Amino acid sequence: MPSPEATRLTLEFQRQVQRAAELIARRLRVTAMRADVTDIDGWWERISPQVQEEILTGQSALARLARGYLQQHAALEGVRLAPVVVQPNPEQIATSLRVTGPVAFKTHMAASGGEEAASVRIMSSQLQGSAQRLLLDGPRETTMRTFAERDEMVGWRRVRGGGDTCPFCTMLIGRGAVYSKQSAKFQTHDRCACSAEPLYRREPEPPEVQKLARQWREATAGTTGAASVRAWQAYSRGQAAQAAT
Repeated sequence: MPSPEATRLTLEFQRQVQRAAELIARRLRVTAMRADVTDIDGWWERISPQVQEEILTGQSALARLARGYLQQHAALEGVRLAPVVVQPNPEQIATSLRVTGPVAFKTHMAASGGEEAASVRIMSSQLQGSAQRLLLDGPRETTMRTFAERDEMVGWRRVRGGGDTCPFCTMLIGRGAVYSKQSAKFQTHDRCACSAEPLYRREPEPPEVQKLARQWREATAGTTGAASVRAWQAYSRGQAAQAAT
């Protein structure tokens, strides 16, 4: 397991990047709530350059912050590491924002029979979620690229962020550390707060991961594939309901 100092550094880094991503994403939601529904495409054409630039700038800044985190984390574990900082992909950002922006608005308008207020709320929510994901892609992909290209980093472990963790993420956390260089991809979704913590040596899984792995085996016994995922989702919902009572 990482040292207590390295674990604390990871938690503080998570808080920093999440605060920054949430702040920018909330601003985008507020902007979207003021959309001109009489000309949604024209409105998007006017605001999208500024929105895309803010996401590009934010993603780059968080990727650079990840470089410092990775260097400090490695040093605490007695390793010298030269992180590989990713560069934003403007086309990917533009496409994701357009799909969760005007496309989402028009899709909901068609499905709802023209409910403009509801369609604006849906668009605003989806834009906020995609913006947060895009911003956090900077530090996540920097960690993944460093893992793929630097031998000093032998693996990574998914760690949960703040708040509730969805069944999909708890399933992935329960799979434990990843040591294969061919698995240098971080699976995520909108509003996901998880991050990847570097590993510099093979090591036993922490108690939380062992517990999740045990729960997975029990919840999915006798199932495979998609059926296992459904069984895990049902189990997770049951656990959440018990915790709420």
